[in-house]
Amino acid sequence: MSGAALLALAAALCFAVAQILIQYGLRTVPSWRSPLYSIGGSAVLAWLFALVFVDFRQIHLEAAAIFAGVGVIFPVLVSILSVRSNEKLGPAVAAAVGNVSPLFAVLGAVLFLGERPGAGQIAGLALVIGGVALLALRGGSGGRQWPLWVLALPLSAALVRGAVQPAIKAALALWHEPLAAAAIGYTMSTVVILALVGRRAWRTGPADPTGVMWFTLVGVFNGAATFLLYAALGLGSITLVAPLVALFPLLAVGLSPIFLRGERLPLLGLLGVVACAGGVIVLLVAR
Repeated sequence: MSGAALLALAAALCFAVAQILIQYGLRTVPSWRSPLYSIGGSAVLAWLFALVFVDFRQIHLEAAAIFAGVGVIFPVLVSILSVRSNEKLGPAVAAAVGNVSPLFAVLGAVLFLGERPGAGQIAGLALVIGGVALLALRGGSGGRQWPLWVLALPLSAALVRGAVQPAIKAALALWHEPLAAAAIGYTMSTVVILALVGRRAWRTGPADPTGVMWFTLVGVFNGAATFLLYAALGLGSITLVAPLVALFPLLAVGLSPIFLRGERLPLLGLLGVVACAGGVIVLLVAR
């Protein structure tokens, strides 16, 4: 197996572990407070690496401004939506539905660019939509009961994640420093989450240290996954890397019953997760 493939699988594993760790953190820290620690943890990790490996004397101000602008909404908005969806749906379902960003990319190309989807893309779209439909039939884990609208949380996260990619790609073309992009973006997201909930957190007093530790680890694993993904893309093609990273919901399914009692998916939910992940892979390959 190539180095790019190994890095991509490692990224998928880190994304899956982060989804599992969210459940541990939610036992003692409310979901509204969690991004303070997960985003902050990612920001610290990003700066530790960036200060060592990035030559900031070569900074491109326009690219840095784009990274900062993206950071106002990403990853802070995705983190908020992801934690809420994980809380309501469980890690496996939240990961599967939150991983459908290519669905919006294909639909956007069809609606706004006049592109005609090929047979592979149509098959991928059908799998994703079918998988979400199965999950809408209450294929959740842990005996959870949730209204249909809750699926809008991970779908919105996927939409935001897909929407910011063109801006990030354009900025990296100006200044190809992914570590700097992560550090600047996570810093801006930290400022935003402090503005949103910092005062409320101050009024309610210190959070449970155990919960803070879990969500800091969530940030570390999400940050590590991002770095591994960038490294994999540097060694291999996106047609190799992206489908392997898209396997992380299936890894979350496998890890859930091991680390979280009561998170075993029923057959309907398992089929939905497999269909969503398979559809995303087909879409990526077809593109």
